[in-house]
Amino acid sequence: MKKILLIFIFIPVMLLAQTENLEVQETISQNSALVEQFAQLAPMGVNPYLTVFLTSVCSKVGFHNDFVATNPFFGSWIVLILFGLLFFFTSLVGTVFKTNKATATIGLVDTYLSNKAALIVNAIIILAPTFISDDPAHSEIVYQAGFLSVSLKTILILGISLYFLIIVMAFKFFIDILIFLSPIPFIDAVLEIVKIVIATGFIFISIISPVTSVIIALMMFLVSLFFYKRSIRLISKTKYLIVYPLLNLFRSKETKLTDGKNLSILVLTNTKIGKLKKGVIVRLQETDKGIHLIQKRFLFSNITQEIELSNFHFNQNHLDTIMSNEDEQISLVLNRSYHKYLDELSEKYNIEIRNRKELKINLKMGFIKKVKGFFNKSDIAELKSIGQ
Repeated sequence: MKKILLIFIFIPVMLLAQTENLEVQETISQNSALVEQFAQLAPMGVNPYLTVFLTSVCSKVGFHNDFVATNPFFGSWIVLILFGLLFFFTSLVGTVFKTNKATATIGLVDTYLSNKAALIVNAIIILAPTFISDDPAHSEIVYQAGFLSVSLKTILILGISLYFLIIVMAFKFFIDILIFLSPIPFIDAVLEIVKIVIATGFIFISIISPVTSVIIALMMFLVSLFFYKRSIRLISKTKYLIVYPLLNLFRSKETKLTDGKNLSILVLTNTKIGKLKKGVIVRLQETDKGIHLIQKRFLFSNITQEIELSNFHFNQNHLDTIMSNEDEQISLVLNRSYHKYLDELSEKYNIEIRNRKELKINLKMGFIKKVKGFFNKSDIAELKSIGQ
């Protein structure tokens, strides 16, 4: 992590070294373009949909810097309209729904999905000049031996910006969770309005003074990095116990219980299990070699831990189901998605169900009413207690 931070700080120097044979003025111009690209990160880390929508509007009215003016992504009317609709829809979700704790869970799902979308949107913005621009001066694409390749500079910019967003948005999601857990009414909606105002300010700063925007982004990154490890466990638990069950309402039984062939479910580690830390989301996978816990990691090899399920039992609660052995040295959490499949899982894993608390949801109700009955105050209190 420290190495990546050093790259983030010294990237302008690295790019300057690549241009040592260029004229001084051209080198300065390239570094200026680099700053303008990174200037987009501060508002993107707060609200990606508003960032693209408002930046596109500014581009259309002629209020822009060179990067915004020459990036074909911001110049598209389709992009402007699409992200305008996304912004207004998510703003509605983030304000109206969050005034009620019962439906505030939808806001958490919206934040989670927005964070994922921001990574894709950021990649498109950076790569758009490479793949879309008709101006050869802006094209860094190379066609060799039938393959498309991107310059090292573009890859470095993309990697650093994605890492920035992962860290900053994780911290932002952590703050959203703490606000969600607070008993104060309407604070979720107020916070959402504050974020929109802050993002709007950052967008104008990124255009007027890119250097200032980059400094703000660097401060956001350092603060987020400091709290990242402290917040990741609560983030994982909230994603697994609140976000995933709501998303699973739209998924089939086969998707939830198998990998397409073998029995495979997502669980949360409630204790440290071999090489796996406490509080991480892993897959309980049935293979030809037995049953394993698999933690998938981006850009790194997966962590695999074999597990023996003899002498295990199920204890079902309203929020979750605990799957543990007799001395509770090994304990796993199953979220609410698996409540109605508990008998089936008990039979397949040969595990006894000792306690049962059924979750009763009227499937004929509309989505909003269904969500209201999905989580209650005791669930939120329990989530807060297990987040310690």
